[in-house]
Amino acid sequence: MTTFDLKDRYRWSTRLRRSRTAPPAEAAERATWSTLTGWIASAALCLALAALSPAPAMPWVLAGLLSVSGFVWLGAAITRAGPPANATHLTAWDAALLAFAASFGVQSAARLGLLGA
Repeated sequence: MTTFDLKDRYRWSTRLRRSRTAPPAEAAERATWSTLTGWIASAALCLALAALSPAPAMPWVLAGLLSVSGFVWLGAAITRAGPPANATHLTAWDAALLAFAASFGVQSAARLGLLGA
């Protein structure tokens, strides 16, 4: 058995057929936008809840709420049991990473005194 045989047309045709039956790009784009809007909504909710706290504590409350949001997204990703890598669209794993990154960014800005707290 050779690795590359030009006369082996059957294998190439089945490989081409399999690659054509991949899910359409519209479904992946729809899933990406769904995850992204869900994360934006959860971050906006965290910001709205943090706005109710006193001004000096607001960055820390926001960072804590974003961390909690990251753990919620992480729980959703674990229970859905989807693969964390090799996905063609954004998943709950990516939303959890975004929430933790936003929390780290808010904490860093607060430590550097950029938020006036």
